[in-house]
Amino acid sequence: MRTPSNASPIAARVAGALYLSASAGFMLVFAWLAQNFGYPDVLERTAGEVLPQLLSLGADGRAVWAVYALLPLALIPASSAAVHALRLPDGQNALALKMAERLQAVAAVCMMLGLARWSTAQWALATAWADADATTRIGLAATFDALNTMFGNGIGEFVGELTLYGSFLAFAVALVARGQRPIAMLAALTALCGWIGMFRNITASTQWAADIGNVLLPLFLITFGIVLLRDSRRNGVAA
Repeated sequence: MRTPSNASPIAARVAGALYLSASAGFMLVFAWLAQNFGYPDVLERTAGEVLPQLLSLGADGRAVWAVYALLPLALIPASSAAVHALRLPDGQNALALKMAERLQAVAAVCMMLGLARWSTAQWALATAWADADATTRIGLAATFDALNTMFGNGIGEFVGELTLYGSFLAFAVALVARGQRPIAMLAALTALCGWIGMFRNITASTQWAADIGNVLLPLFLITFGIVLLRDSRRNGVAA
């Protein structure tokens, strides 16, 4: 296995800690929303069902949605640190790392925009829904569906997943150049399933890939974080 540059151990430690923390945060928030909001199955329901339930979450629920929206942004410093940690002295994997960093930054912003709609625009709709008459609710429901389609399915899921899984594939190329093939294979497999699964909103025939990707995604991020922390130990920095 090739060794990273002398500056990489601290970066590896930071990247590993960020990926592990972000993964833990995602799983905790997702579990809370699954239990208290029926997420993500609730996305298939109508505005008349979802908006009152959203408002019933109260201030605590709105705060959870806000945290959920901010969590993807941790991928930006995490990927930047990972680039410094994984760069080879001869620059052989520099292009792949640059692509990984840029794609993951775009993915983080897209996912943040998609999730942020719940604590902002959808929350405003939920507040208005409570006192709206039948005619007004037709417009509110149309806005609710449009927000879900544009920011949820379009930006947050499709573009977000396209770029996120693209960053995983770029990291896989960079990891192969370092001789770290097992984690590279996991990254590539996660990317493949993710790219197939992101078409689930167009055709249900790809739902199987999305289901596998939902398992592989946290598995890869956690494994990647552990690998980065182990790199920091090998290079003299206690993690």
